[in-house]
Amino acid sequence: MTDHANADRVIDSKTLASGSRFRFVEVTVRDPAGNDSSRQFVEHPGAVAIVPLLVQTGEPDRVVLIRNGRVPVGETLWEVPAGGLEPGEPPETTASRELVEETGYRADVLDHMGRFYTSPGLTDELMHVYFASGLELVGQELEDSERITVHPVEIPEAMAMIERGEIIDAKTMLALYMAREQGRFGGGATRL
Repeated sequence: MTDHANADRVIDSKTLASGSRFRFVEVTVRDPAGNDSSRQFVEHPGAVAIVPLLVQTGEPDRVVLIRNGRVPVGETLWEVPAGGLEPGEPPETTASRELVEETGYRADVLDHMGRFYTSPGLTDELMHVYFASGLELVGQELEDSERITVHPVEIPEAMAMIERGEIIDAKTMLALYMAREQGRFGGGATRL
């Protein structure tokens, strides 16, 4: 439930800088007592994260993780596939597209598990989380700038990677926890 009664109200907004996908803005807000102040943040079109479950006969269930080089932090991270919404694009369409682009798998079923703000003190980015099942390998369709490798990982091992500090990407941690807590992994996941 959202509490709008005690929220600051935006009374002015200006763009400080624009990029190809994001805008850096400064807003003037008025609090309920009538005091004005300014805030700066990144306007973001929204994004998706996908937890792909790979089920193959004779194999333990695995979650399809990727290794993704991230320039802002100077590291290659363990992640679930994810990506930004295009203007006017429904999140499910983005999830379907990004799953194929980054992992090479197409899903028969995409179930919406929830949504969250990634860092509400810095950006208005709203991330939608999907669970993907019925995977079929169709081949990656990476963008020229992407350096992503695909790694199906057994579910207990993926959860242990969080505990060991090997998975440190917040969206990935939360998406895996959401899938586990919603019973999406069946009996294959271990409780931390």
